Amino acid sequence: MEAVKVMKSCTDVIEIAKHEIQILKQLRRLDPNTSHVVRFNSFFFNMEDICLSFEFLDVDLDTYISEMSPCKTGLPLPEVRHITEQLVMALHHLKTIGLIHMDIKPENVMIVDRHEKPLQVKLVDFGGAQMSGNIDFETLMFTKMYSSPEVLLESEMNEALDMWSLGVTAFKLAVGTDLFPYSRRYSIINSVVQILGQPPDHVLDKGQQTEEFFNRRTNDHSRWTIKTAEEYGISEKEEDFNCFDDVVGMLSVQQEHATGLDLFMDLIKNMLQVDPNQRITPVEALQHPFFNVKEEATSKKPCLENIKLTNYAVDQLEKPELVPPEPVVSQENPAEVQPDNSAEDQLNDGFQTGDNTLNYTCFVNTLRTVGDALALPKRTEKFDWFGWF
Repeated sequence: MEAVKVMKSCTDVIEIAKHEIQILKQLRRLDPNTSHVVRFNSFFFNMEDICLSFEFLDVDLDTYISEMSPCKTGLPLPEVRHITEQLVMALHHLKTIGLIHMDIKPENVMIVDRHEKPLQVKLVDFGGAQMSGNIDFETLMFTKMYSSPEVLLESEMNEALDMWSLGVTAFKLAVGTDLFPYSRRYSIINSVVQILGQPPDHVLDKGQQTEEFFNRRTNDHSRWTIKTAEEYGISEKEEDFNCFDDVVGMLSVQQEHATGLDLFMDLIKNMLQVDPNQRITPVEALQHPFFNVKEEATSKKPCLENIKLTNYAVDQLEKPELVPPEPVVSQENPAEVQPDNSAEDQLNDGFQTGDNTLNYTCFVNTLRTVGDALALPKRTEKFDWFGWF
């Protein structure tokens, strides 16, 4: 089976599609299994819509957390450890090809098969990804509550911003709730300052949005202080956490007596450094002692299954495996089939579609018919997902 992402025809959709396809082609340099990124197969047209074909995966991590932790108490720490290690490995591989995901969050992590233990996950949705050193501020796509201070302030950015997002994601895995559950940028930035400290001047000085949230004080050198809620123009609101000790306390309550909890707290603190230059790198994270913890025999049985960690992460640090684009292999006919890029000329020519469009129209309409027959939920956003064939 495959999953198909349908990009509805609208203004600028051609340029958006071009960008995403170029990013996805870069991902083909990586092994989709050892790098824990989704496998991109090909793309094609349905009338004016552009369809991207991917490997079929199970459920996103946010859905899995809700199913396994309906009372919002988080996942067992061994599962958190195994999932986090795979995502750190994904960041390591993305860095080797100079790619920044830009929007890491539980919704953008898919479980390969939730019934298999230990769980295998893959990073998906590279529509907003950017090449390191060539970030386009005008096309940035990110989720505020998972975004680093430099992203929220529109300051200088690099791949360290993905590590911050992973740290916030790992917290939700362990606790079941968001670390920064706010919709306003000010509320998130204020909470970051309260819990983790103020970003350094070199981040604030370069931020295009810094003066919206901070006051500048000029003495011998520039110094910034965050605006009060009154100065910013909103009513005073009690924060969920007032310091990092509150975060530690929440983790201790939700993961009581879990082996290696102190090491997990240390890893989270290093992932959430407000100075991106001091933030832990993927290579350093993979060597963190949290990932070497051995579970005690008293742990729950499902957790013991999840702790069967491999050592491939450290083994590949010096020279990660880079592979040529992987041919698409049909499950029914194992003969190798080269990826279908027949639609690429049409994309570059601005939807001057020919026979290929007609060939695929029946295909995608069949998907929609099946979706209607199964009473599958419909999506009204610009991007629709079909994964039912």
